[in-house]
Amino acid sequence: MHTSHSPSTNVRRIASEFRILGWIGFWLQLVLGSIPLFIAIPTLLFRGNSGRVGTQNSIGVFFAYACLLALLFTIYWCFRYTRLSKKLDDPDVRPSRKEVTRDLWIGILANISGMIFAVIVLLTQVGLLLNRVLSLPQGAATIYTPLPGAAVATSNLPITPLQIISMQAVSCAIAAELVGVIVALWLLYRLIPQPAYE
Repeated sequence: MHTSHSPSTNVRRIASEFRILGWIGFWLQLVLGSIPLFIAIPTLLFRGNSGRVGTQNSIGVFFAYACLLALLFTIYWCFRYTRLSKKLDDPDVRPSRKEVTRDLWIGILANISGMIFAVIVLLTQVGLLLNRVLSLPQGAATIYTPLPGAAVATSNLPITPLQIISMQAVSCAIAAELVGVIVALWLLYRLIPQPAYE
């Protein structure tokens, strides 16, 4: 830590970028991440409905929970960059370059892990949907009306709106994690070539 002199221009610039990109990343991740959080949590908590894709597969459920936990962590971690910017501005509590680099790598790895979990969930959902669609006879039409006494050709629609919404939620989770990766990589890129910050 530097305790004997005020922050250099380069360190101030880095602190400013941590603050600006931290807030941008936080809000983008919060907006994109709220969609999977609001959709996936009720789906995971009430798994009794057989029409929901991926909820019967215990591995899919595990990775869905892992994806949500990683998403919550990475939203917090982007917010943490804004707190880190204040420390960088203050010579008395300024962390070393090694500590800041470590924090950025934690953010990168957490976001990549969240993306991997989300991709596994998405592949599981797509696979289950494909299995349902391929199980229908070629050229068959699905007739489904929820009204009592109506004729039902098949009790389960091959694709329901909730399944598409669920896939959209996972896509938003991947986008949110991608934002976190981009923010952390850019901050790491800006940190490395600054010789004045040791």
